[in-house]
Amino acid sequence: MKKLLFVIALSFLSFSIFSQEADVEEETPTTESELSTTTSSSSSSSASAVKASKPGLSEIPDAKRPKAIDSEKAKKAAEKDESEEDEEEHLNTIKYGLPSEISELLDKLITNDDPRFTQEIYDLFQVTKNSTIKEKILKYFTKLEDPCLEDYAVELLNDPYDEKADVVKASFKYISAVKTKEAIPAVLNLIETENENYFNDAIDCIGEIGGPAEAIYMVEYLDREDLSDVQRQSLMRTCGKMHALETWEKIVSFLEDEDENVYVRMYAAETIGLMEKKESVPILIEQFDSTDPNLRQYVIKGLKNFPDVVEAKEVILQGIRDEHWRVRQEAIKTAKELELKEAAPYLIYRIKNDSEKVIKEEAVSALSNLNTSEGNEYLVEQLTNKKVGDGTKKKIVEVLLKDGHAGQKEILELAEECVKDDKRKDLRYAIGKELAKYENSSYESICLKYLESKDTTTISLGLDMYKTNKFGAAATKMKALYYEKKTNSSIKNRIKKMLQLEDEESESK
Repeated sequence: MKKLLFVIALSFLSFSIFSQEADVEEETPTTESELSTTTSSSSSSSASAVKASKPGLSEIPDAKRPKAIDSEKAKKAAEKDESEEDEEEHLNTIKYGLPSEISELLDKLITNDDPRFTQEIYDLFQVTKNSTIKEKILKYFTKLEDPCLEDYAVELLNDPYDEKADVVKASFKYISAVKTKEAIPAVLNLIETENENYFNDAIDCIGEIGGPAEAIYMVEYLDREDLSDVQRQSLMRTCGKMHALETWEKIVSFLEDEDENVYVRMYAAETIGLMEKKESVPILIEQFDSTDPNLRQYVIKGLKNFPDVVEAKEVILQGIRDEHWRVRQEAIKTAKELELKEAAPYLIYRIKNDSEKVIKEEAVSALSNLNTSEGNEYLVEQLTNKKVGDGTKKKIVEVLLKDGHAGQKEILELAEECVKDDKRKDLRYAIGKELAKYENSSYESICLKYLESKDTTTISLGLDMYKTNKFGAAATKMKALYYEKKTNSSIKNRIKKMLQLEDEESESK
């Protein structure tokens, strides 16, 4: 561009300059046509104008307090408290508790996504010397995606060598979650350090916070001769997360290099697919001819990013009938994800004939999800077919209830059959467990039949159904069970808590 501007200046000023030192030759004025061509060329090469990032020390962000509390999250978390005193007890634990008590509380708050104590936990972080507490607090703010500890995390990654490994790992994940781009130089620096303990975490982190410049750095880094195959695989997988079109040609070259490590080629196939550049489709299709099933599997992963390309869909359908089970599995998952209804007959055939249980179950799940009349009819017929094993029926019940398209009547009839037949307890338990997940008034009758069983596990599943649906008739039956002397003590305890009943002694008085 400098050279172009220089030439234009010459045409306006009508003089020429010759400088041997700069090695600039005398040029004629650029025509409008030539200028247009040059500009177009410059625009087309804009991708290559992006330069790779460089490792170094990161500038530390300003300190900040936690974000305002999310009132909706706080309300949901409060509903999980066992009593009204819990909130005050949690505050006291944060202020005065032992490290073990605080650690246990933090685990609970993380699980419940509870933001009510962010200010107090932040203040605790500033004074604690306990590494476990530091790690847990980093995880807590990672879950909340709150950038209040960016200054600490970036400063630590600038020089992590004296800190415990778990705290450093937590810092990487925190930076990834809150997308702290200021950390990029420090993270790149830790990729290049001789300390391999940080390599994978740093690579994963860059995949989350990096952009085109970092992707170019990663691809260039792949050319190093001192990398292990495992490291090169990690680098290529991370390139896929970054979706950087600037690296497309280089990654294609890795994919097409038959002397390259097969796992690097696999992840390259997935990576160019994630870029959603349609020129990737014929390249991926060509690689589907590979004799390596792992590469074929990852070609499918790449092609799933092109749901509107006919050729891509055709290869996915052919993948369902691939000789290797991993390729079939990936193709079936992809057909489900892309809702390829034309896959239904392929899936039915696999359910009938595949030698691998995992493929049969994957095909059942996909077929139910596609919700075609052909597929629904087949699955419902399997529930009533005496020749079909109970193991297959378990999976069909699970997916049909989850998707809600068909088979509810047949599932309830099957459950009633199993309640009467102790030889089919496994299927009875499986159906009861699935029914208990869903709120549905039509389940009241089967709930009562489970509660009427002599089998403790069956009764417990009936209680699970009641817990979800609060059937009136079931409550009456449960109360009778509670005051029945032969009823198992664990069942009685559950009923007492659910119905808030008085002790048996009180009732008898």
